[in-house]
Amino acid sequence: MPTMPTRRPIAAPSTLSAFAAARRGALAILGTALLLAACGTTPKASLYTLDDGRPGGQGNGPSVLLLSASLPELLDRPQLVLRGPDQRILLSEQQRWAEPLRSGIARSIAADLGRLLASSRVAALPNGAPHFDADFRLTLHVQRLEAQVGRGVDLDLLWTLQPRQGKELLGRSQVHEPLAAGSETMTGDGGAAALVAAQRRALSQAAAEIAAAIRSQPLPAAAQ
Repeated sequence: MPTMPTRRPIAAPSTLSAFAAARRGALAILGTALLLAACGTTPKASLYTLDDGRPGGQGNGPSVLLLSASLPELLDRPQLVLRGPDQRILLSEQQRWAEPLRSGIARSIAADLGRLLASSRVAALPNGAPHFDADFRLTLHVQRLEAQVGRGVDLDLLWTLQPRQGKELLGRSQVHEPLAAGSETMTGDGGAAALVAAQRRALSQAAAEIAAAIRSQPLPAAAQ
């Protein structure tokens, strides 16, 4: 004799509504927990620049045009590149350049040259930008700009100075810039900021050498 199928009881509407509400509440709590976890594991990046905020040069000194500096591939990246005490290369997603490093180097040296030469006619232009006629054209080739944790910065910069008239001048600036006193043991953002400041000072020393080379060259009457 055939058996009748067993009927399952159907939940009352109030029971279904309570279940749906509980499920929505659980999903909301889970979403909030995931959001808080994501915020806790992704700290905001700190951005750095080689620009020290000082005004550029003023006066009618010689005009100088700089192009973006060429960099080794190791340095040509948005993260700060540091060398640890054990010679390991350290990259941090939380410590980055606010602009491409090649542009920042050229702008930093241009600002220093303007002040050293008492000239408002020194400019760093990106590759491909329209060029203006200048008394000198300066090309920068960075061989090394190494920031060593707890030690300081080593800069090796090749540069080419092309006067409007006359022979091209080749130069090389090699600088070791120690960390400021008291910052040798800083870590995190404080340590990174101290190394960026040392990089800025090293580039300023290179700019002083380039300015001396420019002063040694004969200038057009209007620029003297």
